[in-house]
Amino acid sequence: MIRDATFYFANLGADVTRCVTAAKGGDESRYQESLERAYHTVDYIRTVRRPEAYEEALLLLRGLDLARTKPETLTSFQSATDSLMGAFSARLIA
Repeated sequence: MIRDATFYFANLGADVTRCVTAAKGGDESRYQESLERAYHTVDYIRTVRRPEAYEEALLLLRGLDLARTKPETLTSFQSATDSLMGAFSARLIA
């Protein structure tokens, strides 16, 4: 199976969702673990030579960082991320 930017971006969505869940639960250790995994996934996105996907991945992580500064925004950030990732998941299934 050839793994492309779509595959890795969908995985990044799962990583970011785990970060949000950990942040909402106040589990700093799990947050950092999930964030490390997210950055590892971003490295894979960079290797598939899709600069636009790489830039979007970095923006998603910046959005996570900003949402985390105001806990009340985490829920809306998670909802937006879930909507975005639904499109990628659908492409993988098709």
